[in-house]
Amino acid sequence: MAVVVAACGSDGPLVVRDPNPSLVQPTSPPATDGPKVRPPDESTDENAGRSDGGIRSRSGGSATVLLAQDSHPITGWTPWDHVCAWSCRNVLDQVLETLTVVLPDGTTSPWLAERVESNPTMLNWTVTIREGLRFTDGKPVTAHVIKEGYEEFLKKGEVTRGLLRDARINAVKVLDKYSLMIDLAEPNPGLDVVLSGPIGRVFSVESAMADPAGFLRSPVGTGPYIIDAWEVGEPLLLVANRDYWRKDADGVPLPYLDRLVFRQVVDENERIESVRSRDADFAYTRSALAIERARDLELTVVSRNENNVGAVLFNTLKAPADDVRVRRALQLSTNQELLIKSSMGAGAGERATQWFAPESRWWSGLAAERWPKTNTAQAKELLAAYVDDVDRSDRRAEGSKVVVRLQCTDDIHLSSMTRELARQWEATGFVEVELETVTRNGLIQRVLGSVTDRPGFSGDFLATCWRFGGESDPAMMFAPLFGPVRTSPLNVTNLHDESLTLLVDLLHSSRIETVRQAAVEQLMLAFVERMPMIYLSHAQSALVGHSDTAGLGSWVLPDGTGVLGQVAGVGRWAEVWLPHE
Repeated sequence: MAVVVAACGSDGPLVVRDPNPSLVQPTSPPATDGPKVRPPDESTDENAGRSDGGIRSRSGGSATVLLAQDSHPITGWTPWDHVCAWSCRNVLDQVLETLTVVLPDGTTSPWLAERVESNPTMLNWTVTIREGLRFTDGKPVTAHVIKEGYEEFLKKGEVTRGLLRDARINAVKVLDKYSLMIDLAEPNPGLDVVLSGPIGRVFSVESAMADPAGFLRSPVGTGPYIIDAWEVGEPLLLVANRDYWRKDADGVPLPYLDRLVFRQVVDENERIESVRSRDADFAYTRSALAIERARDLELTVVSRNENNVGAVLFNTLKAPADDVRVRRALQLSTNQELLIKSSMGAGAGERATQWFAPESRWWSGLAAERWPKTNTAQAKELLAAYVDDVDRSDRRAEGSKVVVRLQCTDDIHLSSMTRELARQWEATGFVEVELETVTRNGLIQRVLGSVTDRPGFSGDFLATCWRFGGESDPAMMFAPLFGPVRTSPLNVTNLHDESLTLLVDLLHSSRIETVRQAAVEQLMLAFVERMPMIYLSHAQSALVGHSDTAGLGSWVLPDGTGVLGQVAGVGRWAEVWLPHE
C-alpha cells in the first residue's frame, strides 16, 4: 500500500468492516474537510436544487482529470510487474478493482470480497467473493480465477512476489466457487489492508494469458471503466462499463460519466489554473500551496492530511546524535511552524506530532499532547550539559560547540527548510551546522547503510531529511523499523531493544483493536522520550474540482454506507458527475 520510509521530497484487529453500517464511524476527530461517514439512505445536500433530486441529471458526459507525474513512469498496467503510485491508482482503480478498500479513516471495507475473515491464530484467512461478478469480457469472477492469477502472475511478478513475502502469504486455496483460503507463514492482522493493494487486484487470467501485450495496455477487470486508448506518455481515455455491478443509493447504475480522460501535468499550479479556467474538470495535487490556491479560487477541494510525515531523522548510533540530550535539545530549539512555512511547496500540511494524522484511527491524543513544544531555554541547558561533559560522545574538547552535519536533497523547498533549521539550531550558541546536498538516491543509500558499516546497516549520516508512515497496517510499518540493526536496513532510527520489540510483536499477535491502538500509542510515546526524529508536517493530498462539481470525494460502499473523503488523492470517479446545461 505504501512506503514505510522514504527520502523526504518523494502507497488492526480484524478491521474488515462490519456489514452493520452504524458501526462505520471514525475513531478520532475529523479535520474540517476531512473524511465523514454516513449511514445508508441518509440524505445530503449534494442534490439540492436539482430536479428529481438530481437523479436524472447525473448520468452522461465526459470529464478530464489532471494528474501529477509519478516517480515511476507509467509504462504498463499489469499490477504484478508495474509499480502503481497515486496518479496511476487514479486510473487503475477504475479498471482493476480490489478485494478490499482502505477508507479515509484508515479502516478497511470489503469490495469485490463480501467477507474477509481470519481464524483465531490469524494464519488462515477466508475470502468470500461476491456472487454474480463478471469481468468486462463477460467471463465470471470465481475463486478459481483468483487462485490461478496468484499462481500464474502474482507469485512471479516483479512487484507482487516481494509483497507476498512481506505479507507472509504461503498459499491460496480454493474452498468452493466463491471462497478462498489464504494461508500465512505467520500472523498478519493487516491482511485486509494488503488485499486493497496489488495483491488484491482481481483480473481476467484468461485475457492476460491470451494476449499479454494487449493486457499490458488495457487490462481486463471488473471496474466501472475500460481503457479505450493509450500510448505511453499520452493522455488516457476510459469509457464506461455499462454492465458494471454497482448502483448508487437511488438505484442509478454506475458509473455516471460516459468517458474519463486522464492527463499528466507536472506543474502543480498549472493543474489548478486549468480547473479554474475549465480547461479541465478535476485535478489531483499533493502540494499545500496548490491546495491553498484552489481554496482561494473557491474551487471544490477534498483534502486530507496523510499518515505520512516529513521529518529530520537522527542517527542514534553516531555522535553527537547518539546522546539523547543532544537530540532533545535540537528538537526543543526547533520552531516547527517556521519550518513548515519554509517548506510549503514540498507538500507540507498540518504540523505533525506523530506518524498518524488526526483523521486516523491510529492517532493518539496523548502522543499529541506530549510532543514537546519549542523551549529554547531548556534546549540551551541540555546542550550546555553535553558541551561541558568531559565524557561527551563526540570526543571534542570540553566547551566546544556541537557539530551537526545535516543532509538533504536539492529540492528548493527542502533547501529552504534546512537553512531555516540550521539558523534555529545555531541561534542557541552551542551548535554549528554543516549543510550537505545529496541526490535522492544517494541520500537513501547513506541512510539505509550496508553490510560494510560498523555495525552493519547503521548508515552513513548524522541528521537527514526523511519521510515516515503510509497507509499500511502499523504492524507491517513498524516491524522493519525496529529490527536488529545489523540485519535491518529499514531500521533507519537504529533503535532496537526488547521493549520496542514487544510492542511490535503485540501489533502482530493481537486481534483486539484497542490493544493494537495502545501499542501504537506506546511506540509514538517512545519517540517522544527517545527523540530519534523531529517531526515537520503531514503530507497533504487533495482532489480539486469546479465549484459546481457533484460527488467529488463521495462513494457508497457495497453495503450502502456513504463515505466522504479520499485517500492519497485517489478519486472515486464512478460516483462523480457534472451538472448538465
